[in-house]
Amino acid sequence: IVAVVNDEVISARDLNDRLKLVILTSGIPDSQQARARLAPQVLRSLIEEALQMQEARRLDLTVEEAEVGQALTNIAQRNQMTVDGMRGFFSQNDVNFDTLLDQIRAQIAWVKVVNRQIVPQVTVTVDQLDMAVDEARRNEGQPEYLLSEIVLPVDNPAQAQVVAGDADRLVQTLREGASFESLARQVSAAASAERGGDVGWIRGSVIPDQLRDTLERLREGDISDPIASPVGYHIFWLRDRRLSATSAGSPSEAVEVSLAQILFPVDGGADVEALRAEAASLRDRLADCAAMSEAAAELGAPNSGELGWLPVAELPPAFREAVASLPVGQVSAPLEGATGIHLLMVCDRRQPQGDAPEREQIAERLERERVERLARRYLRDLRKEAFVEVRL
Repeated sequence: IVAVVNDEVISARDLNDRLKLVILTSGIPDSQQARARLAPQVLRSLIEEALQMQEARRLDLTVEEAEVGQALTNIAQRNQMTVDGMRGFFSQNDVNFDTLLDQIRAQIAWVKVVNRQIVPQVTVTVDQLDMAVDEARRNEGQPEYLLSEIVLPVDNPAQAQVVAGDADRLVQTLREGASFESLARQVSAAASAERGGDVGWIRGSVIPDQLRDTLERLREGDISDPIASPVGYHIFWLRDRRLSATSAGSPSEAVEVSLAQILFPVDGGADVEALRAEAASLRDRLADCAAMSEAAAELGAPNSGELGWLPVAELPPAFREAVASLPVGQVSAPLEGATGIHLLMVCDRRQPQGDAPEREQIAERLERERVERLARRYLRDLRKEAFVEVRL
């Protein structure tokens, strides 16, 4: 037994199974050192999942197998696999598939708890929305940062030094090449964990001074050192930066596009010119977005296929001009990005429709932020009220 959560136990086998899952999905070499770095945060995640499931049972909320099945399908599609293929992949790598199923059940159960207990309490008044819209307009043209985060909470001040050490080791693991998205999903306490830590574009004006100073010193792609806050320790990945769109800005950048891509990744010794030639030779076969997805599946290309709707302004600078002028259904010339050579196709394009969508988006953001903040407080209170004994 490595932990007791009220009347339930977490075994060393449970912890070992989850560590194998985290290491496999994060691309970390499996070693005792890697397991030691990750074990405290993975155990915290297992404890929180136990509390979430216990609260769902207390509220008579159940997770149906059909819901688990649909979540599995979504995960498989996101990784361009079938569910059976994913099971086989786990088996080949000696990872217990049940640990993923347990994690999915806890996530679904917690969503149901939050929807029952928190969402009905959250409202955004007209005055609050007006203030947020005015603030957004006052900050037009100011710096914005595209961020992902991992949050390691400090529930007890006596644990602060231990969590700080865990955060330092996690940063080292990330800088050695581990997948930020996968680790965020597995160990982050933030609501953004289910999105791989993605918090989207954040205006510089709403970022605390200490963090803003840190972000200004980072280059795109850098991982920050751990940053202390009243919640715990935050680790940020700066994915991009820009100036926020202005009302007088380029109309093309206000447009949204439904985008598909094929990515030819540049690995350590890859020949960029050979990849560019391979991409160019493929262009004539790509008549539409369905053909893009089929070709991506045939090639086994990572992070390829249909990407959904994206504002042109949020694309990397190297791609904005190409996408803005690209006709629907026509494939771009090979474009070189930070991770490889890209072929892009605009599946559809839509124009902004005045002020209403802006207000709707801001209202949704305000509601989501409040729900996430209250959900984190709810889980923190559950842990404070629970009997939790860690024996690791």
